[in-house]
Amino acid sequence: MTVLAALVVVVLVLVVGFALGFSRQAGPGPTPPSASSAQTRSDPLVALIDRNGALATADGTGSVTILENQAGTVFGFPAWSPDGSRVAAIAYSDTDTAISIVPVPAGGARSSARPVPVIVYRSTAVPPFYLYWTPDGQHISFLATEADGISLRVAPADGSAPLDGGAGSVIRQGAPLYFDWIDSDRLVVHVGNGPAAFLGEVGLDGQPVGPALTGSGDFRAPVTGRGGRFLAFVRGSPPSAQLVVAARDGSSEYTSAVSGPAAAVFDPTGTTAALIASTDANQANLGFPLGPLRLMDAATGATRTLLDGTVIGFFWSPDGHTIAALRLQPGTGTTVADRAIVTAAAVTTPRSAPRADPAAASASAGPTPAPSSGPELHLLFVTVADGSIRSDRIIRPTSHFVNEFLPYFDQYALSHHVWAPDSSSILLPLVDDAGRDQLVSLQPDGAPSARVFDGAAGFWSP
Repeated sequence: MTVLAALVVVVLVLVVGFALGFSRQAGPGPTPPSASSAQTRSDPLVALIDRNGALATADGTGSVTILENQAGTVFGFPAWSPDGSRVAAIAYSDTDTAISIVPVPAGGARSSARPVPVIVYRSTAVPPFYLYWTPDGQHISFLATEADGISLRVAPADGSAPLDGGAGSVIRQGAPLYFDWIDSDRLVVHVGNGPAAFLGEVGLDGQPVGPALTGSGDFRAPVTGRGGRFLAFVRGSPPSAQLVVAARDGSSEYTSAVSGPAAAVFDPTGTTAALIASTDANQANLGFPLGPLRLMDAATGATRTLLDGTVIGFFWSPDGHTIAALRLQPGTGTTVADRAIVTAAAVTTPRSAPRADPAAASASAGPTPAPSSGPELHLLFVTVADGSIRSDRIIRPTSHFVNEFLPYFDQYALSHHVWAPDSSSILLPLVDDAGRDQLVSLQPDGAPSARVFDGAAGFWSP
């Protein structure tokens, strides 16, 4: 089976969420915080959702501390505040959906009493599904499902606003909707499709604070580089679509041709944008960003291919030296004998709404199938400087990851950290040989996994 043929199966799974945009149909948003606000915890922790849906933290030894565990409630993907002092998560219950913010003191919240959570939003009619902190950590922004689309809202992190959001909490409405924070009072948004789409910078009131960028093409999140100096987006449509990397002050602009949907994420430490998009015009309608992984220097326009083939997602290390890439490859009929987590990606029927219960997602993954010559999903760690491959593993991610995180990896890269803050490993939810979901710490050098967390989803503190 060719890789392209295998992709048809994957695209059938992912295109449903894509057609409706970054929305309730596939729940999932940083440019890392600006240098003035970014901090790193002295005790890096993982915020995770355990198999019972509880919100917890875990330290490097795997010791777990429960933050919230409410009967009848499960939590969504946790999002760390920029300084690592708090964790926000969406709490799904049978009666409503809320956003809970929990303080995480040094040591991971070990004390005689659990930290007291702050509820900053609660609704039955307009449920939130994605969280992204403002760079100063004073507010939490979120996407919510409206009766007629999606709203981008913001709430103060101290819980001082009305729980229903109140007047002025809505920044923009539309679908699909993607965004990136430039500063704590300014963001760039990409709303809608086609001629009616809006791409540009807005303030907290949703009003434009500069000219709109006309002619936006097929892409998801507009992203800004470190310090907000550069912006990456797509202009036009095939066969003349271009990935644009431009200085926000208008002093420079460089382009690279793309065919079909594109996804870009900036280097956390520099001015390089990594992107994936098809270079084949015949693949323009696949509905999902895929293709070789390329790098584009926003300062010079220099472009090079870092990894060829069919890359469907990637993650920059915090130090900018390594990219972890997910690439579909033809199967070999063999697996790596000393690793239990093997074979092709988990491909399941997409859900019609975000599953609040991660445990339910793990149940649908099923046992690891026998090795075959079908498509395999490889995790490759690639050195940015010279393109050398540090290691190559076959992995099987959970259905929860495949259906809800991977289709929007570029938006999640703005708000959730899969890499450890010291760039020593990444954390991915994988299916083991017994069919169980586990969070596995994977090292770039290919060494056997040293840490396995009993959880369905998790992210490192900054």
